[in-house]
Amino acid sequence: MQAPDTVTQWLRHWLYDWGGANVDLFLGIQRTLPDGWLWLPELLSAVGSYWGAPAVVVLLLIWGRMKIWRSATSASMPLCRFLLGLPLAIAAAALTKALLALPRPFVLLGDSIYRAASVPDSRYTMPSGHSVYVGVLAAALWPVLGWFGRISLLLFAAAVGWSRIVLGAHFPADVITGFSLGWVCVVTVGPWAKRIASGPPLTRASR
Repeated sequence: MQAPDTVTQWLRHWLYDWGGANVDLFLGIQRTLPDGWLWLPELLSAVGSYWGAPAVVVLLLIWGRMKIWRSATSASMPLCRFLLGLPLAIAAAALTKALLALPRPFVLLGDSIYRAASVPDSRYTMPSGHSVYVGVLAAALWPVLGWFGRISLLLFAAAVGWSRIVLGAHFPADVITGFSLGWVCVVTVGPWAKRIASGPPLTRASR
């Protein structure tokens, strides 16, 4: 019978390290962009961060006013999903990082791996906070978008995740886990969001 430490190491090796593929993918993706183009992932990381949440709320409120003549709940539903899902996702991400306590790539691979201008916002790497945020955003808007909007949203989420890897802040596993966690949190609050959105329309309540 395997000792608990051996089992833990085995699970981490195959579920997180992917048998070494997680680090190999990280290094491969990082090397796709020369230093002269680092402004692009920096820009994507800035746009795809939690700091953009107030702008999303404002845009959804504006969208609700523009669409009120067609469907009073068209903006209230994604807005409720976003406002309820984001705090839950942030809390879940913080708890997951603290429990797993997995080190950042530059801790494992050396300081030269970290290419971002800003200091990391936390000590641990899993999940990626940026990916959690874009996961929440994608899940909140998904039901009210057409196929073009959905594909554009997924491409944006993938670009933000790519930026975090290129800058050396996260491994691919962190990005995938973060996006999934954000999506799951929005799905979890879905029933409460639907109940709130089915009440007096948010766009009319402000009048």
